[in-house]
Amino acid sequence: MSVQSHLFVLAFLPAVLLLWRLGRRLGERWPRVLLLGAGVLFCGWSAPLSLLVLLAEGVASYLLGRRIIRAGAHKKGLLIAGAAGLLAVLAWFKYTGFVLSLTPWEGLFAPPGWLAPLGLSFVTFQQIFWLRDCYDGRVEKVSPLDYGCCLTFFATVTCGPITRVEELAPQFRRPAPFSWDGLAAGLYCFSLGLAKKVLLAGIFANGADFGFARAGTLSPMDSALTILCYTLQIYFDFSGYCDMASGMAGMMGISLPVNFNSPYRALSIQDFWGRWHITLSRFFRQCVYIPLGGSRRGMWITCRNIMTIFLLSGLWHGAGWRFLIWGGLHGIAMVIQRLWGDRKFLPKPMTWLFTFLFVNFAWVFFRAGRVRQALALLGGLFHRGWGLPSPDFAGSLLMTTLSEGLFALQNIWGADGRLLTYWVPLLAIPVGLALLACPNPLEQATRFRPTVGKLVLTVLCLVGSILFFSGVDAFIYANF
Repeated sequence: MSVQSHLFVLAFLPAVLLLWRLGRRLGERWPRVLLLGAGVLFCGWSAPLSLLVLLAEGVASYLLGRRIIRAGAHKKGLLIAGAAGLLAVLAWFKYTGFVLSLTPWEGLFAPPGWLAPLGLSFVTFQQIFWLRDCYDGRVEKVSPLDYGCCLTFFATVTCGPITRVEELAPQFRRPAPFSWDGLAAGLYCFSLGLAKKVLLAGIFANGADFGFARAGTLSPMDSALTILCYTLQIYFDFSGYCDMASGMAGMMGISLPVNFNSPYRALSIQDFWGRWHITLSRFFRQCVYIPLGGSRRGMWITCRNIMTIFLLSGLWHGAGWRFLIWGGLHGIAMVIQRLWGDRKFLPKPMTWLFTFLFVNFAWVFFRAGRVRQALALLGGLFHRGWGLPSPDFAGSLLMTTLSEGLFALQNIWGADGRLLTYWVPLLAIPVGLALLACPNPLEQATRFRPTVGKLVLTVLCLVGSILFFSGVDAFIYANF
């Protein structure tokens, strides 16, 4: 089941919110039973047999966590064994194809997709976090029901954030009291996030798909706008889901950790990673960077640890050299910044521009199907013939319904109407850039006050998104 579908928005989510509200009147247990049932239904909707893998992992990690709490001198070995087992399952599903591609047995065997649990990468890291918290003595009373709710929570299982059991379990037992203002704030956040995904990310996805498919043959301007389109696509796609997840949880009286905080406003790569996928950075810092020694053992060990977590971050996002290059580029930038220290010679606008351009450059390897394709697209920036974008690129930005409407107006206006099908789609790019400077919905929700304007905006976002659900791709991070 997809969160950007008619079934989810018009049936599943309203039903869960209503039953959650009614169940809270019956005590602490019944809402959690309902939530677990909803999570199991959501996770197993497209691949019911994958629930067997999720059940086996969940039972094993829960029991091992409880064993670690009671263990003495051997608890470190149990932690390592548990993490290794969880990562082995993840690697089997996610990296078997990549490893076999390096051998003569390429294509001989691949794990069945119908057996892979939804959001396996996120669930794996959540379980490792659980084991780590048990090892550190951070876990209090967590029942099997609480743990199951945390692993299958429909708001986070697809694309995160990567939560800790101790963050969610107490809230599932005692959520915040119901209020109409809280429900309105959650719905507002959810609606704006849905519009980001369906309307904005969808438009920029069209431009990115068009350009990457023609890498090496584009004009310099089309190459540059292709790169910018993907930068905007992944921003609105991922931030949109984070807003939706927080909105869904907020409507239930549950608060999620902030996972996305206007990363394209960052003034350095370190600042960028303090704003982008914050819970992933938190996981690598606490479960990899600090155990390796962090920054306590000298500069060169620190740089090694930084490179390690960024290469691992690249591999977590996907099996392939392009993800390793993407992670390596960010790791190198972080190492340079660490060696450079706090010395600053450029004004803030310049540091912002250099950071933004570097992030754009690195995204090319993240998005490309092959490294050769990424190099071809980047090479297009150095071709001759800088000028206006091509009409084909402008036309690619249009969704089908908007395209038909603009072409109808063009036919009414005759030759002058051709400007509509060229300039109107291109306006999406400056509009998208301008929206980067606006307060994100999570910031607005923290100080939310219901107004008629916000009601109108919520309705427009919901209705507009529902009308354009058809043909919308899955969230980018759902593939990881």
